Amino acid sequence: MNSNESTPPLQTERVHIASIDAFRGFTVLSMVFVLQVAGYSDLPLARSWFGSPPVTTFHHAADAVGNTSGIGLTFTDLVAPFFVFIVGMVLPMSKRRRGGEWWKHVGTRTGLLIALGVVYISLIFGLSYWWGILQAIGVAYFMGAALLLLPQWWRWAAVFAIAAFHLFMSQTFFWWLHLGNPTAPFFTVANLQGDMLRPLTIHCTPWASISYGVITLVGTLLGESILSRSTRTIVTRSLLIGSAMCVAGYLLHRINWPVYAMNKETISTSYAFFTSGVASFTFLLFYLFIDVAQFKKWAWPFIVFGSNALLGYFLQPIVRNFVYALGFRQYLVGLTGWTGMAYGVGWTALIWSVLLWCNKRNIFWKI
Repeated sequence: MNSNESTPPLQTERVHIASIDAFRGFTVLSMVFVLQVAGYSDLPLARSWFGSPPVTTFHHAADAVGNTSGIGLTFTDLVAPFFVFIVGMVLPMSKRRRGGEWWKHVGTRTGLLIALGVVYISLIFGLSYWWGILQAIGVAYFMGAALLLLPQWWRWAAVFAIAAFHLFMSQTFFWWLHLGNPTAPFFTVANLQGDMLRPLTIHCTPWASISYGVITLVGTLLGESILSRSTRTIVTRSLLIGSAMCVAGYLLHRINWPVYAMNKETISTSYAFFTSGVASFTFLLFYLFIDVAQFKKWAWPFIVFGSNALLGYFLQPIVRNFVYALGFRQYLVGLTGWTGMAYGVGWTALIWSVLLWCNKRNIFWKI
């Protein structure tokens, strides 16, 4: 070979774990379902969940009648933490694969997540400077990427330090969790007289989003074990993280009740710890079935969502507006009980079918 010839850059092999796609797809599918049934009443499996008044597990604990504190944890309250945990899991793989392009990708993706979050909520509530779950994911993603520069044990320290800081700020400063007048309408372009602070609290305040960053950080600690491709390492790390975070979250939830209790509305520290532990255990189940036992076919419906998650998320308001325009709104609103559950499954199947059609035609939306 001529020494003057340039050598092509080495291509880092992509690490692909099918269980991550399935876990992500399960999370997005669950999100589509619970968002659809959020307005339905008398849904099954109603009980007290971690201190909440009786509420179906397909609604947020904060939606229970009389739950002015927001305390509790239902299956629905696990969806957002699962997603940001998965964001953290794939960060070490993304960093290794992209090499020198890593930080450019991180900056671009953070900005796009925040911008797309504004667009998504504006499709539902009207144009404004909303702060919702996609923006919170953007903050969590950037935190996970930045702190990935730290050694593993320093990241463990960062998890507890940031969580303690969030806990302190939540208990000390009202503005950390609450902005504006909750009884006033939101400020939008169509309603210039609305409360100008309320759009910043549609999901959580921008600065309280660091609690989701804690969950993402925990996800990076598990994601590093996946790079080893060692089944023993992945299983051991999943059990360690799941046990440690569930125990820490539950003890914090019980030790200073109700001050430190699990609360999705405030993304409380006990909530962040406990849900990251549950996420670790849930991933472990997917991993054991799919990647260890090679029992994969059952997970295909989840992978349809998991391989095109962002498009699946955005299809909801688009398809809903189309269905409403066709005059079928009455089939999607005001439902109750098992009938509501059935229509929720039907709606989820509709979104899944549209996404499958897109996937087969290589219509993917990734940032």
